[in-house]
Amino acid sequence: MGGSSLASLAVAIAVLLAATLAWLSARALVRRSLRESRAIDHSWGDPRKVHVFPTPRIGGIAIATGCVAGVAASGVMNRELCAWWVLLLCAAPALACGLIEDFSGRGAIMVRLALTAAAASLGFFLLDARIALLDVPGLDRLLAFNAFCFMFTVFAVTGVAHSINVIDGLNGLSGIIALLAAIGLAIVAAAAGDTFVLGAASVLGASVAGFLAVNWPRGRIFLGDGGAYFVGLLLAELAVVLVHRNSEISPWFPLVLLAYPVWETLFSMYRRKARGYSTGRADALHLHSLVYRRVVRWRSYAGRPSDYVTRNSVASLCLWPIPLLCLAIALAFWRDSPALQTAAAGFGIFYTLAYRRLARFGVPAWLVLRAEPQRKAAAQVHGAAVEI
Repeated sequence: MGGSSLASLAVAIAVLLAATLAWLSARALVRRSLRESRAIDHSWGDPRKVHVFPTPRIGGIAIATGCVAGVAASGVMNRELCAWWVLLLCAAPALACGLIEDFSGRGAIMVRLALTAAAASLGFFLLDARIALLDVPGLDRLLAFNAFCFMFTVFAVTGVAHSINVIDGLNGLSGIIALLAAIGLAIVAAAAGDTFVLGAASVLGASVAGFLAVNWPRGRIFLGDGGAYFVGLLLAELAVVLVHRNSEISPWFPLVLLAYPVWETLFSMYRRKARGYSTGRADALHLHSLVYRRVVRWRSYAGRPSDYVTRNSVASLCLWPIPLLCLAIALAFWRDSPALQTAAAGFGIFYTLAYRRLARFGVPAWLVLRAEPQRKAAAQVHGAAVEI
C-alpha cells in the first residue's frame, strides 16, 4: 500500500473513531445527568437562555474524548504522535477552565480569557503557531518583531476561542459553525499538502459532528464553556499553523471562514461600549437571540415546553446559511487576499445592516415564522428531549 493510501486510511479510521466515540460519550453524559445534578443548566428564566429542560452543559468532554481517540489512532498510523499531543496539550488549559465553570456554575470571564491566552502562548512556542503576515501594509512590518507577533497572535487566538463561546446560544449553532470551519481547514490543508492540519481538522470536525448529532435538534446536551473554548482554540491554532506553514494560503482565509463568530464578538463589544457597559457584560442582544425572538415567532408563551425546543432549533437552522456562505467564499478564494479582504468587509456591512434591521423590529412580514408546531409533533419532540 502506498504512502498516500496509508495516510488516507489513517485519516478515515481516525475520523470514524472520533465521530463514534464523541456521539457515544455525549449520549452517556446525557444519561448520567439524569441521575446526577452537577453540570446541569437550570437557567430557565435567565433572559439569555432559551431552553426549558434541565440540560447538561459538558459537551466539551464528548468532543475531547473523540479528539483524543482520533488523535491516538491517526498519530500511531502516521507516526506523528508528538505533534498531535502537543496540539491537545495547548488546548488543555482552555478546556479545563471551561469545565470547572460548567461543573461549578461559577467563574469569571477574565480568568477564562487569561487561561485561554496561556494556551495560545503554548501554541506559539510549542507549535510555532504564529501570525507573521496579514497582507496589510504597516501591520506586516510590526509583525516582523517577535514581541509584537507574539502579542498579536495570542490576542487573535484568544479572541477566536472566545467567539465560539459567544455564539453558543442555540441548539447546533456553534456546532455547525465549528464543523464547517473544520471542513474548510481540512479541504485547504489537503490542497496545500499539509497532512498534519488535514488530519487534525478532520478529527476535530468528526468529533464535533458526533456531539452535534445529540445536540441538534433536540438539545439534549450543550457545548458549555469548556467545549466552546476547546473547539475554538483548536480551530484558531490549526488555522494559524496552516497559514504560517503554507505561504500560498491567504492569511485572510481563516478570518472569512470564521467571519460570523468573529464579527459577532467584535460587534457585541462595540455596541456594549457604545451604551456605556463593560465589553464583557453578558446580554440577550446577540444576532441569534434576535432571530429567536423576532423571526421565529412560535406561540411559545402559550405553547408546551417542547415548543421551545422546536423554536430553538428552527432559529438555529435559520442562521446556518451564514457560515455556509462564509465557507463557500473562503474556499473559492483561499489564495486571493484582496478578494477575501473585500469579502470580510462585505460581511461586516451585511451583518451590521441585518442586525440594525432586527433590533429596530424591521423584519419583513414574509420572513417571520409564525406557525405553531402541531400538538402531535410537539409531543414527540418533548418525549425525545427526555429519553435516550
